[in-house]
Amino acid sequence: MRLPRRTALGLLATLPAAAQTRPWPSRSIRCVVPSAAGGYDTYARIMAPRLAELLGQPVVVDNRPGANGNIGMQEVQRSPADGHTIMFAHVGAITINTALYRNMPLDPVADLAAIAVAVTSPMVWVVNPAAPFRTMPELVARVQAEPDKWRYALPASGSINHLVVEDFKLRHRLDMPAVPYRGTPPAQMGVIAGEVPIMMDSLGAGSGHIAGGRFRALAVTARSRTERLPDVPTMLELGLDQREYVAWYAFMAPKATPPAVIERLNQAINQVVAEPEIVSRLREMGAAPRRSTPAETLNFMRAEQKDFGATVRAGKIEVE
Repeated sequence: MRLPRRTALGLLATLPAAAQTRPWPSRSIRCVVPSAAGGYDTYARIMAPRLAELLGQPVVVDNRPGANGNIGMQEVQRSPADGHTIMFAHVGAITINTALYRNMPLDPVADLAAIAVAVTSPMVWVVNPAAPFRTMPELVARVQAEPDKWRYALPASGSINHLVVEDFKLRHRLDMPAVPYRGTPPAQMGVIAGEVPIMMDSLGAGSGHIAGGRFRALAVTARSRTERLPDVPTMLELGLDQREYVAWYAFMAPKATPPAVIERLNQAINQVVAEPEIVSRLREMGAAPRRSTPAETLNFMRAEQKDFGATVRAGKIEVE
C-alpha cells in the first residue's frame, strides 16, 4: 500500500539522523587549488588518485586562480561544509595575504579548517650563470658595494619568494629592487635570458633549471642541505640567516566541516605522503612530504602568519 506523501514525510522525520544521512564521502571530492594550472597543483595531482582510492570517491583537482589565491579561498569558504570540497593551497595564500592586503576578504587560518601540511620545498637563491657572483657572500658584498645596480626577479608580490628576499634585504641593508613578473615561469625565463640576474625560487620549481645549468644555485634556505643539492650550502651555515624558510602546501576545508571528516581526511593524506612511490615523486621535484595532525597544522599556520606578518609590516609591503 502506498502511503500519502504527508504520512511518508512524517515517518522520515522520526528516523534517526544517521539513517537519513548518507555515509561520507557520497560523491566526488573537489580539491580547489587557488592558483593557475601548471604550478604547485602538480603536487595535488600526484596525491589525488591515491586519495581517491583510500576515500572511495574521485578526488578532482579544480584550479581557481586570482588575487594571490583569495578568489579560490573565498569559493572554498562559501562551499557547503560537508567534506566534498577541500582546498590545497600554498603558504602565501594561507598565511601571508592577511598582512599583505589592505581589504582582505577572509582570514584563511581563522575562517577555514586546517587539515594537514602535506608538502614542503626549501627556497633557493639562484642566479644567471653569467652573473659575477659564485657564492652568496659574494652576492651580498657586490650588492652592498653597488646599491641599486642589481635587481631580482619577483614572481608575485606577497609570495614567500618576495618576503624572504625583502626580509633578507632589511637585515643586510641591501638596495636590491624587484622586477615584477606574472608568475614563476616568466620570472625564471627572465633570469635565464639575463634580463635580471637574481631570483629566490623554490627548489621544487627551480630544480630542473639548476640541473640543466640554466641557474646557478648559491644557497638554500632549509635547516640542512638537501639531497637534491648536496654541494649547495645553507644560509644558516653561511651565517646569513637566523631561521629556515620553506615553501609549504596544505589541505584545508570549509570552517564547519565535521571534525570526523577532517580527521579522516588527515589520516588519508598522512598515509598518502608516507607511501614510497609518492615520496619518490615528490623528491624528484625537489619537494618533501610532511605529516601533521589538524591541531599541529593549525598551530603551525598561526605561527607562520605571525612571523610573515611582521616581515610585511617591517618592509611596508602592501598589495591593493
